[in-house]
Amino acid sequence: MVTRDDVQQIRKDYDDTIANAEATRARALAAAADEMPQKEIIEATGYSRETVRRIVAEGRKLRTETTA
Repeated sequence: MVTRDDVQQIRKDYDDTIANAEATRARALAAAADEMPQKEIIEATGYSRETVRRIVAEGRKLRTETTA
């Protein structure tokens, strides 16, 4: 029988997976931004300029945190 704790764990696992995927995307787009113009990232992803800036900034922050 599935318990409430089981369902809460399912939700936690999902949230952790999303957070890890977002961190991976941020690091990857930050690396891409080091090698290509932001305009190309915007065109390739379909994200807005502000979204790309936010994700790239987060990726750069994550990179410095892991190297520190």
